[in-house]
Amino acid sequence: MCVSSHQGAGRHHQSTPQDRLFPLTWPADSIHVSNLVIGDRTLSSTFWDLFPKNRRHLIGTISGSSIIEEMSANEFRQMIIECLTGRNPRIHTENWAQAKIYHGVFTGIEEMFAAGKAGDKGFISNAPKRAAEALRKHHKSTRNSRSRLQKEDIVLCQWVCNLTSKGWDNILQANPDNLVDWGNSVVASIGNVSYGDIEKNIVNMALYNASLAKKGGVKSAMGNLFESLLLYSSLTACGVRYAAAETFAATAAPCFTLNVNEGRQSDAQIKTGLAAPGKIDIDIGFIGKGNPEIIADKTQRFGNLVGGGEKPLDDTIIVVSAIPETESARLVVRQATLLGATVITMSGNNWVHDLSEALRSVGISGLREIPSDVAKARAVLDTALQTSEEIIAAIPKDLAVPTHWTGGTAQKSK
Repeated sequence: MCVSSHQGAGRHHQSTPQDRLFPLTWPADSIHVSNLVIGDRTLSSTFWDLFPKNRRHLIGTISGSSIIEEMSANEFRQMIIECLTGRNPRIHTENWAQAKIYHGVFTGIEEMFAAGKAGDKGFISNAPKRAAEALRKHHKSTRNSRSRLQKEDIVLCQWVCNLTSKGWDNILQANPDNLVDWGNSVVASIGNVSYGDIEKNIVNMALYNASLAKKGGVKSAMGNLFESLLLYSSLTACGVRYAAAETFAATAAPCFTLNVNEGRQSDAQIKTGLAAPGKIDIDIGFIGKGNPEIIADKTQRFGNLVGGGEKPLDDTIIVVSAIPETESARLVVRQATLLGATVITMSGNNWVHDLSEALRSVGISGLREIPSDVAKARAVLDTALQTSEEIIAAIPKDLAVPTHWTGGTAQKSK
């Protein structure tokens, strides 16, 4: 491990073990990127050095496994039962992220800036330039260069210089030659703000970018986790057997599989064992007020596939978190229904009962009756659903059973 020493206050500063992790002084007019190397890779930028070590992992990508990791096996199973009978999964994940992610990141950023200013009075006011330069060196370096930053460090530097990953692609066209001018323009624009002081506005800017990134990450992770999780759990609770994609064609009906792409993509497909309908496609999505694109997408994609008076969304079930009370949302629901689809809402509704009734109405054999009463439905689900470990192991997602569920042995989903 090699560390470059810093000049400060007119004297040579001899690096110490603490300095190697948290360099406290550097010239105020310099652009500093740490040269600390472990093995043959660079450790970090200055911003990573100063970010609290016990919260660095929160900067990274939020995944389904990271959400599950914070629950017990019983909490996970109860969450599924509640979500199948009307609880909004967004409420759970937002509360989880508030407690486990957001404030850890926000306080980490504030402490990072405070630690930097303790060693350099101009640290905060120059931070966007320093972050932009760190990113420029990273993107200009070769793949095995020691100037390259790890993924989480890149994200942190982006926040400091008013970028997100999308901003890097869309605003700067992923061109590192634009970064120096960008950093200068960020500092200049903040200098023209009429409210607050420059340092506070720079800190607020970084917090805002972190908030955008983490909230977007939670939404994406929630969708990726809950779509397959809720479809798998609801269909198995209804009594339909799951088959992995590679064995689906050979598995006796009725059965279902997830993530089908055969001409038209669907989140799940049921093989009914009936002459008609031979299969039922199911799509699921989470939408908000004024944002009914899940239903509209299915209507637009499949509405013109067949003609002659046929209904192209016959034998299609569209499950959505809610139907916003707007005219545009009601319009697309009417369109989907006219085209033959069954639309089921989750939030505030015992939707697993509605799903079971929709499947029973077409004559699929061997289905379980789910009561309309929420309390009775939850009692049936408590008996019918598999264990938390079995559910995670079955669904085709890259999920791991938390080690604290299994006594220290992680189990990966298939």
